[in-house]
Amino acid sequence: MFYATILACTLINPNACIEADDTRGPYKTREECVLRVEEMIADSVTLLPAIPHSFRFRCQPKGTPT
Repeated sequence: MFYATILACTLINPNACIEADDTRGPYKTREECVLRVEEMIADSVTLLPAIPHSFRFRCQPKGTPT
């Protein structure tokens, strides 16, 4: 089972980041998790301030330390 997390950082200040954990998962496969990450990023773009952001993600198996 995989859990999705995204990290959105502003390009103006790369230390200004927001972490968002998925509330729908877990997902059986990494591929399903990555599809969910893509949805989360698309939704985040509409919610974040209108400045450029970079995104990183994690699809982490259950029980894996962060």
